[in-house]
Amino acid sequence: MIKITGKIYIKVALAIVIGAIGTSLVTSVFLYFNAVSSEQSKAQALIEQVAATIRSTASIALYVQDKELAQEIVQGLVINDLIAGAELSDPLSLDVSYGDLSDDKGLVKTQIQHPFIPNQYIGQLLIHPNRHYIQSIAQQNAINDALLLLLYSAIAALFVSVLIHKLLTQPIQNLTASFLKIDPRNTETMRTLIHKENDEIGQLVQGINDLMGELKITLENETDLRIKTQALESKFRLIFEQASAGICLIDADNMITAANPAFNNIQPNWLNGIAFTYLFENPDQLASLLIRIRNEESVNHLSIDLKCKSQLGEAKRWVHCLFSRVTNQRSQARPPSPVDSEGSLIEVIMYDVTVRAEKEQKTRFQADHDALTHLKNRRAGESEIENLLQTVNLLDMGLVLFMIDLDKFKPVNDTHGHDAGDRVLIEVGKRLQTVFAGRDELCSRWGGDEFVAAYVVNEVNINEIQTLAQSTLDSLRHPIEISDGICCSIGGSIGVVIAPIHANNTKDLLACADKTMYRVKENGRDHFEIYDPSWK
Repeated sequence: MIKITGKIYIKVALAIVIGAIGTSLVTSVFLYFNAVSSEQSKAQALIEQVAATIRSTASIALYVQDKELAQEIVQGLVINDLIAGAELSDPLSLDVSYGDLSDDKGLVKTQIQHPFIPNQYIGQLLIHPNRHYIQSIAQQNAINDALLLLLYSAIAALFVSVLIHKLLTQPIQNLTASFLKIDPRNTETMRTLIHKENDEIGQLVQGINDLMGELKITLENETDLRIKTQALESKFRLIFEQASAGICLIDADNMITAANPAFNNIQPNWLNGIAFTYLFENPDQLASLLIRIRNEESVNHLSIDLKCKSQLGEAKRWVHCLFSRVTNQRSQARPPSPVDSEGSLIEVIMYDVTVRAEKEQKTRFQADHDALTHLKNRRAGESEIENLLQTVNLLDMGLVLFMIDLDKFKPVNDTHGHDAGDRVLIEVGKRLQTVFAGRDELCSRWGGDEFVAAYVVNEVNINEIQTLAQSTLDSLRHPIEISDGICCSIGGSIGVVIAPIHANNTKDLLACADKTMYRVKENGRDHFEIYDPSWK
């Protein structure tokens, strides 16, 4: 069922009719009161005219005291519908009246002048208007005027409504009907709208046609782009699925949102609900790295080797990961939305580099460690001491360093051979690692039968340092088995220095330690001393 009240021309016509009727009613009320007043004024004027016409006759009747003539005069007046009653009288004896004399409102008084003597009055004529009659005539005329005005208003409203429908609403209806035939999904329906008049509607139609033309071009381009995008997406999905490298996307919470089959092969322990960082050792450090990639504009790409967490009994695996921040190019041209505020995605490309990493670790270990004792060599030891010094200087801590030279080691080599000497060095390395276990320590073979050990302390306690030095001596003095049933005993001379009390750089610290150690050897060996700056 069509709702007629929904049509514009009906609404416009109703608005015009209502406005016209309202205006007519207001105007009719005004005209009514104006007509009543006007009719009363007219009646008053007519009564005064009638009184003026009979003034001379009434003058004669009063002069001659002719009661019959006076009676005819007043009766003749009452015959007029406008007059309810009349009275003719003089000061002497004549007083003639006729009709209804009860209503004095609007009474018309006329002085009767002497017929022969100017400016001398001999009586008066009183005329009582028929107010009910005058009121009814006035109301009837006012009602007729109001009805006529309403009729004119209705005709004018109808004419205006038809005119508006013809010139405005009908062209808009035709335009709407043509516009509703357009299907945005089918550009073939976007035909030019027709309107021949060069008016405001014509300008609107022209604007719509121009807009539809641009929209048609845009939709056609969007359709072509969608087809190309679908084809390109299919190719990229094929590449994603068939890639030999593991690929995944992680969100702002470091959760994996997508992964290809190669990633599942590299990370078989990956399960939904597990953060990407927990697939590797040191997850907190990896999480900090991902925060840096998201927040620092200068860091868009970052590659690193990571050690995977492994289940019990599984071999350790290493992967090389390339991290890239994924940015939405379209979002750069518009204000950020709530979706954008969730954080950018990070793409991860992953390769299994376990074999390479193990080789690199082995090569690095060989470069930094002594081949015999597996302790760090002198080059790596100096670098480590440099790092420890930076830490203690920054955090206001202390570094204790032991320079150890073995006593009675040369006779072992001379008596039992170099193999026995190697066994002694290996055992000394193990014992030093045992003594310094649990500390932030460095155990290094400095060269020959010299060793260096260092560790960081929050506060320097001389008693604790002396106790550890004595424990080191006791460990070195314990007999060492060099072959079946053959043991040897050695000792050690230990020079102890403390940074930054004695020195705050690697070169000076090692020089003080070396000087202290040689002082011990000169003073009988097999004991320890702490460096004293007063020595010369």
